[in-house]
Amino acid sequence: MHIETYTDPTSVAQAAVGHLVSTLSTAINTYGSATWVLAGGSTPNLAYVIIADARLNAIEWSAVTILLGDERIGLLDGPDNNWHGIQQILLKHIPHATFLRPRSDLDAESAALEYQQQLAVLPKTTDGYPRFDAVWLGMGEDGHTLSLFPNHASLNPTDALVIPVHDSPKPPSDRISLSLVGLSGTKECVILACGKGKQDAIAEVAAGHPLPVGLAATHVESHGAAVTWLLDKAATPTL
Repeated sequence: MHIETYTDPTSVAQAAVGHLVSTLSTAINTYGSATWVLAGGSTPNLAYVIIADARLNAIEWSAVTILLGDERIGLLDGPDNNWHGIQQILLKHIPHATFLRPRSDLDAESAALEYQQQLAVLPKTTDGYPRFDAVWLGMGEDGHTLSLFPNHASLNPTDALVIPVHDSPKPPSDRISLSLVGLSGTKECVILACGKGKQDAIAEVAAGHPLPVGLAATHVESHGAAVTWLLDKAATPTL
């Protein structure tokens, strides 16, 4: 595990933004375009505020496609909607980017299928997966990431890039999520985790226990991605 530890969540968010600017710029210089997969959560939201307030001009947004790693089924402008929340903080300020927004106002099966069809427009890796130049992943205290939960059907083997998720341990019950296979085209992955409540799960991942966030990290690394864990002091275990 490549871990970078910072004093507090704001410092973690600032580091994430620095990683993002570098990664997207490199991708644009290499491929002429870049793809960024957003994460929901409090620490990513801090980073979105930093971008909106101070770093909008650091990225050539017209060459960037922005999408979301998972979404809750429900109203597009509802309080549970990840995209709506991020839109209010950041996306409404971004000029000229391409946005791939999940149709969370559909049922989970239809929304997953529709979103996978949207991903078909993205550039592909040599293995045929959508190329995700920058992937941000958050994590819960239980070690979940995206809407992939421990000991849950969301981790069942699948060939689908996007899966419907039912009976989520956290409300709302129905969601859609990138699967582990859906992450296979990841080039750079940043995992953001802050707070004492995350420390035990991160220690379990470091010890090799199969929590979803660790499975995701291992999967993308096996496909050639670089994974960086950005943690505050409270979340950092003694390894």
